[in-house]
Amino acid sequence: MIREGAAGTIVAMPKGKFPMPRVLPPRRRPRVLIAEGEAETLRQKMRQPAYAAAVREWERLRDLDQNILMNKTAARDGIALAHLEAKAFSYCLFGNREDGLAAVAGILRYFSAVSFEGLADDYRFMGQTMFTAAEIYDWCHDLLTEEEKYTIVATVENQIAPRMEIGMPPCRYGVVAGHQSEAQLLRDWLAFSIAVYDEYPDIYEFVAGRFFYLYVPARNYWYRSGSPINGSSYGAYRFTWDLWSAWIFRKMSGNAVYSEDMKTLPAQWLHFRRPDGQGLRDGDDYNEFGGRWDQYGFAWFYAGNLFRDPIYRKQAFLKLGNRDRFFYTELTLTPVQLLLFDDDGIGEADFEESYPLVRYYPDPCGVTMARTGYDISPQSRDVMALMKIGGLWTANHHHMDFGHFQLYYKGILASDSGAYIHYGSPQDMNYNKQTVAHNCVLIYKPDETNGRAVNSGGQLMVEGEVMDLHTWLSDPRFRMATVLGHDENPSCTYLAGDITRAYGPKAVQVIRRMVFLPRADAEIPAVMMVYDHVVSADASYRKTSLLHCQEEPRVEGNRVVIQRTAKPECLFGPPTQYNGKLVAQMLLPANAEISKIGGEGRQFVVNGVNYPYDYGGKLKDCVEVGWGRVEISPAEPRESDDFLNVMYVSDADCAREETAKPLAAEGFAGAQLLGEAVFFPQEPVWRGEIALRAEEGVRNWHITGLAGGVWTVSVSGRPPECVYVAAESGILHFRSEKTELHISHSRS
Repeated sequence: MIREGAAGTIVAMPKGKFPMPRVLPPRRRPRVLIAEGEAETLRQKMRQPAYAAAVREWERLRDLDQNILMNKTAARDGIALAHLEAKAFSYCLFGNREDGLAAVAGILRYFSAVSFEGLADDYRFMGQTMFTAAEIYDWCHDLLTEEEKYTIVATVENQIAPRMEIGMPPCRYGVVAGHQSEAQLLRDWLAFSIAVYDEYPDIYEFVAGRFFYLYVPARNYWYRSGSPINGSSYGAYRFTWDLWSAWIFRKMSGNAVYSEDMKTLPAQWLHFRRPDGQGLRDGDDYNEFGGRWDQYGFAWFYAGNLFRDPIYRKQAFLKLGNRDRFFYTELTLTPVQLLLFDDDGIGEADFEESYPLVRYYPDPCGVTMARTGYDISPQSRDVMALMKIGGLWTANHHHMDFGHFQLYYKGILASDSGAYIHYGSPQDMNYNKQTVAHNCVLIYKPDETNGRAVNSGGQLMVEGEVMDLHTWLSDPRFRMATVLGHDENPSCTYLAGDITRAYGPKAVQVIRRMVFLPRADAEIPAVMMVYDHVVSADASYRKTSLLHCQEEPRVEGNRVVIQRTAKPECLFGPPTQYNGKLVAQMLLPANAEISKIGGEGRQFVVNGVNYPYDYGGKLKDCVEVGWGRVEISPAEPRESDDFLNVMYVSDADCAREETAKPLAAEGFAGAQLLGEAVFFPQEPVWRGEIALRAEEGVRNWHITGLAGGVWTVSVSGRPPECVYVAAESGILHFRSEKTELHISHSRS
């Protein structure tokens, strides 16, 4: 025990649970979010025209009537806390003692006045209270009496922290996913522990010790993938809190606590941005339901200023408003925070001319994003192909979608599906998060169990969430897939991987290979091929390849035609008139059974049972829950089956039709379409030699799944050529109009 009083007992944090943090708070004040010597810079900034709106809003907040603000419902809009922050800032920068004393009295009054009852995710608003208390404690430190210091700390430790999910002391649950990866520690506890360090160093030693020992290594490991941990919605939200922690230490010590890889993550939301202004879905996505596409703006704002990136900064203000729009709930951007973080000297810049058309996000992500351009106008003719093998399973808001792909052209064509409205609902657990909701392969083993979900034949969820990096890397249950090869050639993008482990013991081998081929053709601007080699542990386990869509498809023999022609009401801006078409030819398995499952009341069917989303209102048309899916299965049961889906995109009203031709060689399957011949081996890596044959009209050969090294390529009428294949690539590109090609592995 450190101290006991009316507000409760302050007990020292446990000693020795984590190593001492490598960075300690300085003796100076202020040190929470204000760098050494920065006060004068902030005063000068407040005189700049760029921040006139922020200054006006700061003054308005500062001068609000505190008597009106302090009530039980104050936590619901954050205005009372923003008012107290504004008062404390007034004292810190300008020495206005009256405002400083009002801030101190106000936070003590807020503790007793506010109620968090009835708030969804109330811990977030409790944390916001703790964070504001940290600002006041630090910025108004010399105004605090010893009793007031005790009361603030005791109230946090006894009334607020025990009700938060991360617990008291703050070490409950893991650090990779879940709510504990948000503001609770990464902003609220860190800021508070820094503020009270002089009086209570044990709090900082515990909180920052856990941060450096557990939080930082897990994030640095994932940052190297260039992709957020938690997908297209939660990835942005939770990365914002990573950025807050980075800023807290930058302001306090000048140190960068995370790796340089951190600065690459916000670029993904630009790579994934669709011409209709939306983004490709990844994992649980609530953006489309709540109209919060601007949420990316927070991460762009904090990253743009932290890394002095004018591209991020421009995107931030396009989403958040031109320095005159402020946010006061738990995801805050108050006028004070705008002044603290923003630097108008960074400027703003466009990304369309400088960003790559193809980007590979390496392990533990295992995703390639390929596109033909960055035209995001409603008239855009750009094609986007998302290819995912995956790597590590993170649970929480992650989906069992290893091997998934999406295609966009004038509307989403090969789509994600399902609805994320209530976490853990029957729709969410049985459909939305499961493999059946994605463009993947199912292997249906009767009587198989998959956690709390019904058996749909998909990949198998691991119970529980990842606690830390050591568990993540050492527990083999979390390793779902491994990339076998990737090539970011804009004229032929390739991604392949082994996803056997995701299916558990029912699978002997599951290899997926994907090739995306942009074309300089106004009518057919891109081709994509997806090949699977699937071996089940028992021939009776039915294998199914899935293709999801937003509008009812047509099945014509082995051909599936998907159109996107709606003009849906949008969450922001005018609606986009879609006009895209996907033609998918199922070359393998031969004589496949192709069926449609979907339509009203059947969009989310698993084993004959529909699992509808539980939403009381009417969803806008832009919410892409999906029409349903097409299922492709072998006509006869076998242990080993190959699937080959050859697709091309065009305008919905394009009358032109093209037919893919099947190709084969010993150990290889392939297809030829529009002059492109692509071959896929059944083996994970091919090291021998092979004679290949194509049809008349071939121009470009692409042989996938090859071992790294030098390959000898022989064509009649030409001397043999040596072609180097990088081990991490595994694909050989060769241009020849001859119909026969012989390749052999010369040396590694």
